[in-house]
Amino acid sequence: MARTFRLFTLLFTYTLFLSSGFAQNTGQWRVPYSGETPLGATSLNAITFSPDGSQIAVANANGVVLYDTYSGNAVTLFPLLVDDVNALTISPIGEKDGGQIVAGAGADAVVRLWDARTGEHRAELIGHTDPVVALAFSPDGNTLASGSFREIRLWDLTLEQVPRATVLHGHRDMVTTLAFSPDSKTLASTSFYGTILLWDVQTGQLRHSLSAHTDSIQALVFSPDNEILVSGGYWSPDAESTIRVWNPHTGQLLSTFEDHTTPVFALTFSPDVRSKTLASAGWDDTIRVWAPYNGQLQATFESNAAPIVALAFLPDANGGMLASASLDGTIQLQSLMHGQRPADVNGDGIVNILDLTFLASRFGERSPDVNGDGIVNILDLVLVAQYIGQ
Repeated sequence: MARTFRLFTLLFTYTLFLSSGFAQNTGQWRVPYSGETPLGATSLNAITFSPDGSQIAVANANGVVLYDTYSGNAVTLFPLLVDDVNALTISPIGEKDGGQIVAGAGADAVVRLWDARTGEHRAELIGHTDPVVALAFSPDGNTLASGSFREIRLWDLTLEQVPRATVLHGHRDMVTTLAFSPDSKTLASTSFYGTILLWDVQTGQLRHSLSAHTDSIQALVFSPDNEILVSGGYWSPDAESTIRVWNPHTGQLLSTFEDHTTPVFALTFSPDVRSKTLASAGWDDTIRVWAPYNGQLQATFESNAAPIVALAFLPDANGGMLASASLDGTIQLQSLMHGQRPADVNGDGIVNILDLTFLASRFGERSPDVNGDGIVNILDLVLVAQYIGQ
């Protein structure tokens, strides 16, 4: 009896690993603050990771600073101090002049460009008449998109002089989020009223209008293979907080994830096209890791920081990390286990029903539904444990 209980405990632990999927070893650092008031839950005006996740730009009352994500060391301090920067983005490496650009914008409707390495002020893009709250660089580094009230501007960065922007009109309210497709040919934009618009970057023509959510959309990301677009909905007492998966080529809604019960502020894909892993986070202080093509929840990480507003997958020698940034300036690095996951019993690189099937087969069962009730759950593991005890 004691042996059966011990084995059942072991199997129950296995199911806990099955739901989490990754080892939860974390490290963290905090954005320093030199003002009179310490960082609080909403002290940061804006925060964003670089495309590869290795750096993070932060705007607060002290200005804009670029940090190394791994160490927390300041890399660049931008000399132009503006305390109303509420949108930031970092260009990919390989921009036309050979260096990265940090773009920032705010209430004065001006988009400012800085050299990410030297902090040199590059240019000011003037054209908006309302505050700019959304920015995004195209993956090829040739275009910067900026969004304000009812207006999106596409700035061509390949021209020698600061260009006039292509102006896109389609939203009836404030543009909240912008995201480019991996091939830089499509721009997705969202608004306070839950609409997603898909634009042809070259022509400026509207391709699709998606009636996405019932409230503001704060997160938007394309998959690395350009096959799906994922949106994260804001939560309010009269609206839902969901993640929705779309076909960006047809505008078709493919699936909806409803595990989050509070606003979803951050979405990111792992950069490896083959892995097809999505991470989401928001106001509930948790990070969820998904297989977005089938909706399987692979992991849930608890955060001890304030609401999470940015996420990035990072490569490292131990198999990868997931970095998160919170409103209080906490940067948390979640280590993903190198190689086989704890619950990946059959060693196929995926934690799923096949692992339980593999386990059941070791005890003479053809199906993981050991008790034959049509559901694979803890009761089946109880029976497996009983078999071990015989």
